[in-house]
Formats: sequence, C-alpha cells, structure tokens
Amino acid sequence: MKKYLIIIFLIGLIALTSCDKEEEQNPELTTSFYGGTGGVSIEFKKIAPPDKFDQGEEVPVAVILKNSGEYNIVSGNAKAEIYGINLETFNLPGEYKGTTGELRGKGEFNIDGGEREIDFGNLKYDEEVINSRDTIIRARVCYPYQTKTDIPVCIKSSLSEEAGESVCEIEGEKVTEGTISSAPIQITSVNERTRTSDQVRFDIKIENQGTGKVYSNDASCEELRDDSVKINKKDKLLLEVINPSDVVCGFRTGEEINKGIIELDNNEKTISCWMEAEDTYTDTLRITLSYIYTDTTSKQVTIYEK
Repeated sequence: MKKYLIIIFLIGLIALTSCDKEEEQNPELTTSFYGGTGGVSIEFKKIAPPDKFDQGEEVPVAVILKNSGEYNIVSGNAKAEIYGINLETFNLPGEYKGTTGELRGKGEFNIDGGEREIDFGNLKYDEEVINSRDTIIRARVCYPYQTKTDIPVCIKSSLSEEAGESVCEIEGEKVTEGTISSAPIQITSVNERTRTSDQVRFDIKIENQGTGKVYSNDASCEELRDDSVKINKKDKLLLEVINPSDVVCGFRTGEEINKGIIELDNNEKTISCWMEAEDTYTDTLRITLSYIYTDTTSKQVTIYEK
C-alpha cells in the first residue's frame, strides 16, 4: 500500500513539473503584445556549407530564417540571397529565393516564432587552389514587416484640465511594456501634451533597434540590389495612425494627414501628431509602421587543394 501511494505521488509530481515547464514555454499574454526588437534573423544551416571542403567537391548551401517578431510574413515574401563572392565561380544562384510557406511570428502557441529553410543547392569551386584558400560566404535576408501599437492615451483639452476633469492624466510618457509589438523598428516614446485650448498633441519617437537596415515599404528586395534605389529608399518607412481616426501628423510634404513617409536620421526620428479634444476620455493610440528590412550573416570556409 505504501509503495502504491509513493508511485501515485511521483506520477503527480511529474505531471505538475510538466505543466510548469509548458507554462514557462508558453507564458500567458496579459498585454497586447509580447514586445521586443526581434524580426527575421538569418543563419547558415549547420554544415551547409561545412567549414572545410575540397576543390571541386559539391557541398550544400542553405540558410535558416527565424521570425522572432510579431508579424506574420506570407509565403514567398521573406527572401534570402548569397552575395559578396563571385557566384558564377562558386556555382551558386545569383538571385533572391523566397520561402515556400508562411513565416509566422511569435504568438500564444509558439513563443519562439516560426522558421523556414531556403536551399541554394550545391556549391562547387573548380578554380585553382594552391594548398588552401580561406573565403567568406555571406547571406542576406530581405522581408516586409510591420510594427503595431496599442498605447493607452488621454484625450483632454486644456479647458477640461482647468475645469478639474480627472478621468485621465494627459502629461507624461505613454509607452509601457506590452504596448508595442516585437519588431526591429520600435516606437520607443510617446509623450502627450495639450497643444491649444482644444487640441492634444503626441510626440512619437521611432528608432531602428534591430541589427539591420530599413527601407521604404514600396521597394522590392530585387530593386534594392541597385545602389541608386537603395540610397533613395534607405531609412524610410510608412507611418499610419489607425486610431483615434481624427489624428493628423506633420509630414515633410507639409500635408496634415494620418498617413505618410518618415525618414530616420541616425536611426531615429520624432514626429508630432495631434487631434481635436472636445470631450475628456481615454482611448488607445494605434499606429502601424510598414517597411522593408534587411539583415546579414556570414561564414568563413576553407577550400583545400585536391
């Protein structure tokens, strides 16, 4: 009987431990977003290519794309290319290759996000090698991405403030943990203040906190291989205020609208937006940032004379 009770206790303990581990792997989300600066990373698949191989030997080349942000990328839109070497000499394709399935971001049932493999076939180096040769193989990932917000804000005119309305506080920083989606481009600050007697203003700071480069959302990965296009599209992204619906922003074009292109300077930009505030109430500031993002990886290999 005693042995039977011990077995029951051990089974219960194992089940409890398993539940605890599962909860650690899939933590319950209590805010709008998990948050973070993750997007799509790229790395060479293990032994594809290997660290060392012989002249004339065929070796596989493949990369793994991992999406640790919170935006899902449809099949084929996340792309990778090999660059920085003479692709013809190495018998490798000279164009971008896309994923063959959706590359999902992190979520409730997959806290680490999704991943996809892109296969570039076999590398083969037939050129002359004397003893050995070291070279670096580089790969680039290029993908469309979005950053979204769900930031609690206070809509209140200065007249309402003077009248002693206490529904919410207008002054101060509004960005808190869980109000910005995980992405390499982040909204790091939203400061709110009254603009005139019947307007409220939002000063929105945007930063590139990833390790890669950002380009305008209307560019394609293939177009960005052209240096003149790359220079023209670099550090630009589309900002759109979804809610409140009557918010407008001051874009460089001079238009006061809710949607426009902004350009980062030294990886950051602050833009001011505002709206009429006739009543006093709480709301959420929902912004979408849309852009193309690129990142790179590299691997040194040694080719031996055959």
